[in-house]
Amino acid sequence: MVNFKKIVAVLCSATMIVATPITAFAEGDTPPTIAAGTGNIVAYSATTVTVPTAVKVSFNPQGWKVYLDANDTTGTTDQIVSLNYAISSMATMDRKIAVSFEANATGTPATGKKAVEFVDTAAEAAPKTEQNPDGAAHDELKVYLAVAGGSAKVTTARDASSTAFGITDGVSNVTGALLADVVMTAATGGAQAFKTGETKTESAIAFTLGKGVYELKSDAHPSFDTTQAQFAAMVQPKTLGDIVGFTFTGAMNTDADWTKADLTAISITPTYEIDEADGTETAVTGGGYNQIIAGEVPATETTAAYDATAKQYKLTLPTAAASVEDITNLKVNGVAVAANSLNSGKDIVRVARPDVRTALTDETFDTVTDLTFTFTFGGVDYTATVGRDG
Repeated sequence: MVNFKKIVAVLCSATMIVATPITAFAEGDTPPTIAAGTGNIVAYSATTVTVPTAVKVSFNPQGWKVYLDANDTTGTTDQIVSLNYAISSMATMDRKIAVSFEANATGTPATGKKAVEFVDTAAEAAPKTEQNPDGAAHDELKVYLAVAGGSAKVTTARDASSTAFGITDGVSNVTGALLADVVMTAATGGAQAFKTGETKTESAIAFTLGKGVYELKSDAHPSFDTTQAQFAAMVQPKTLGDIVGFTFTGAMNTDADWTKADLTAISITPTYEIDEADGTETAVTGGGYNQIIAGEVPATETTAAYDATAKQYKLTLPTAAASVEDITNLKVNGVAVAANSLNSGKDIVRVARPDVRTALTDETFDTVTDLTFTFTFGGVDYTATVGRDG
């Protein structure tokens, strides 16, 4: 019992010490004045996203080997020659970014020059042949220009002597120079063609950007009284968020005399729109790293033809498909219809005429003149119109 009493005494003593700051008052006394409680949020918001502010493209119709600069020992024979460009994020929340490009090429050509015509597919820019009836006629200055995302996350500058992307002593070394010249391979899908409207030619591509990570500086001591503005000066970047990339690709008519083209009139201007990512963004199937659908992108036009012998409508794909299941949301005049098969090259999807008749009903089918097919392939919406009977 003695030992028990000693323990109780110790506990009571501790209780009195803890309770000391608590104000007590008896019944009938005037209640004490109570100060309002205060709260602070120990958090920091950064919205920094670094983007290239200038882009450029060279046109190489005959496929000569072109070197990008003195550091390039490989060269390229691409018809559309472009540096790779990167976008990096140091934001503390996931972001999404859309890049809209405008190519000013619709004005009056310079004296003795001809205007360039933008088309929607590489096939339309290639010379017209029996196998490619919708291609470019001799001397038509047709070019397929598109922007494509990088197939993987960008990590380093192309120039091996440049510092890799990262954080050094709490400072991000991502600079405009590095962003304009990076290691990147364009994705095989998700390219967005430049579309010509009434007054301008445009294209757009979009990505999500994962957030960066910050840490406290060694001398930082946040407390109950630290404001958000004060806390902002106590943190430093630890790791970069996502770095995504884009480049330009395309094709040109090799039969045309491109010395007559007014290419100097084509100036490509990027415009950026940045917002918080909310997790509902739609990824572009087969597109670049973190590539998402760029808002309400108009459907890309493709070609279609009717094969009277096989009783099939043939819709041209921009690239080969792995299987017919890659073509989704297929509709004819707004009504769902099934794809029948792919050709041997897997770049043409076939739709059986009887299936179209069934989808539209016999009565409707017999009254329409044209059929408009819409479908999604590689995260891009396409449309093609063909006469009901060819």
